[in-house]
Amino acid sequence: MDTEIELKYLVLGDDIPAVITNLLNQLKLPFSCETKTLANCYFDTPNLALRKADIGLRIRQNNKGEIEQTIKTAGVTVGGLHQRPEYNIALDSADVNLALFSHEIWPTDFDVTSVQEQLTPLFDTNFTRMTWLITMPDKSQIELAFDQGEVRSSQSSELINEIELELVSGNANSIFTLAHSLISVLEMRPGTLSKAARGYGLVFGQTESHISSGSTVLAIDNDMTIAESFKAGFSECLTQLQQLVSQFVAKPNLQVLKDISDSLALARHGLWLYQDYLPCDKADPIRSQIKTILAELVWVEPARQIRELTTKKGNYRKKIEYSKNLLAELKNEKHQLIDFEQMGILLHSEAFNLLQLSMLEFIVNDLEEKQHETELLDLAPSWLSLNLGTLDKAIHHDKPLTVDEYIEKHHLIIRSLLTGSWFGGLYNVDKRMDFRGPWLDIHLGIDELETLTLLKDHLQQSSEEVPQKLICWLDDKVENLLCALEHCKAAALNLQPYWLK
Repeated sequence: MDTEIELKYLVLGDDIPAVITNLLNQLKLPFSCETKTLANCYFDTPNLALRKADIGLRIRQNNKGEIEQTIKTAGVTVGGLHQRPEYNIALDSADVNLALFSHEIWPTDFDVTSVQEQLTPLFDTNFTRMTWLITMPDKSQIELAFDQGEVRSSQSSELINEIELELVSGNANSIFTLAHSLISVLEMRPGTLSKAARGYGLVFGQTESHISSGSTVLAIDNDMTIAESFKAGFSECLTQLQQLVSQFVAKPNLQVLKDISDSLALARHGLWLYQDYLPCDKADPIRSQIKTILAELVWVEPARQIRELTTKKGNYRKKIEYSKNLLAELKNEKHQLIDFEQMGILLHSEAFNLLQLSMLEFIVNDLEEKQHETELLDLAPSWLSLNLGTLDKAIHHDKPLTVDEYIEKHHLIIRSLLTGSWFGGLYNVDKRMDFRGPWLDIHLGIDELETLTLLKDHLQQSSEEVPQKLICWLDDKVENLLCALEHCKAAALNLQPYWLK
């Protein structure tokens, strides 16, 4: 058995082999190079017995006529880094023979004979692989492979254009060193799905559901140390971020960009919450990198608000049509703001790739446990109570807030919700949801207030005479929304915090 330690990237552009070879020569890294063609057929039973057991089975043939059957069992994928046990057996023919594998690799009660009888080919992955066997300065050896071809099922196909970095021997950190160099010369993004997962997606439809970062509660538990809980939460942030990027690349839209921004904010918030327990020399640069990317996404929220105002199915469209020029002005402003092509470049850029690689290195490398007496169940309630106390002081109990006051304090509510996203999983889910509900309603209500404020600003700047019924409607809408927010505020401030016993 071998355990793959592999970093995978989806790559764009032409002349990729030439770019890689030139880079290795510039870095003066010794390497040997070869090219081969690989034909792979993946198998499973009609009821997906292998897939359900998180097992991948393939027969691979190369251009030399060599045939090999491979089993990959359950592993770990974080941020494009794949670690998965792999079992390979050479064959004389392209017929699957599961009996050749050791019985120890199979899950308990797995009926190998029954599965063998039911196996059927599902999809193929056929590609040309160019590999560079590279010796790093620390004598570690890395196999860099560039695969170009396609995944094909009976219904459809999908292009393969990806790079894989696999540790052959030595220090796993050498993979990150080489990845840093590749990022500087290639346009790419981490690949979170294996070729097998992409093939299953073609056969049975993509099952990756849309992620809403606003409802995220990170999967940390009471048995974790502070370092373990940070790494678990930060890993989930990175995984979520990369899934959202894949969704945007597949279908560009504003909501996914907003979720990408929110996911980055959640990761940055974790660095703040755990700042006393993390090495500053590693955490501070990542916070700075996140800040740089978030600055590139600052236009997304205004564009999303304008879309809400102008969409044909939106709540405001018919009212806005009272003004002849307003709708055209808003559409023009949205058009000037949105540049999905530029966002695609950002999501494949060196800066964004370096951020994700830094996050991944932070997760997979051991964090030195600083000497402290604080435990996770001390840290979590202290932060939750601190954030709530700040909100309690900022929000008037005895008088209504104005539009400007709600908008001004929005960041405090967001910060408190983000803290709940990090630590909420440590507590009873029903009590947590009851407590977060009114605060989430306030958050969404302020979002709407900001949209209405944007509309009001456009009306005030309009060169035409604004219809009175539009002004009256807008005033009534704001007043009703403020009334609803006050009810939510009263409910939120009277709830017993779920983290207090």
